[in-house]
Amino acid sequence: MIAVDTSILAWAANRGTPEHPRASQVLEALANGGRPWAVPWSVAHEFLALVTHPHAVGRPARPEEALAFLDQLGTSPSLRFLGPTDRHAAVARELLAGRTGEGPGLVAGFETALLLREHGVRELLSADRDMRAWRFLEVIDPIHGAPWRPGDAPGRRYRRLTPRGT
Repeated sequence: MIAVDTSILAWAANRGTPEHPRASQVLEALANGGRPWAVPWSVAHEFLALVTHPHAVGRPARPEEALAFLDQLGTSPSLRFLGPTDRHAAVARELLAGRTGEGPGLVAGFETALLLREHGVRELLSADRDMRAWRFLEVIDPIHGAPWRPGDAPGRRYRRLTPRGT
């Protein structure tokens, strides 16, 4: 499964950005393809806050427009919205224990990384370079990098994750 980050959603929804054509192609390929994909609820919330904020975008969306965009994505049979599981606190401790340093890098993307880790998602489509700090994630920038298609092979091989204590 591959997940989509806030930047990709925001550019796909906002026709006034130069990134819109590529971002919308990526989402359309995912929505109409058979490969499972995900949007963490933290990303959905960030998307709503970003695209409706009058100082963040040139033409802010009305809340009902932003929600309608997410609803339309939700019609894709291969999409899952990811929320916290019963392991949320344990996985949070595990992620924090593996971090070094302090500051904004710790907070940036933490909730998104946490939800992805809980659900075993290892690939993220994002233009946010800070997400590369989460070492278990393969971050793919489909906007500024090489064009991305759902059938592309993962950027690296992964070992299977096993929960601690099992």
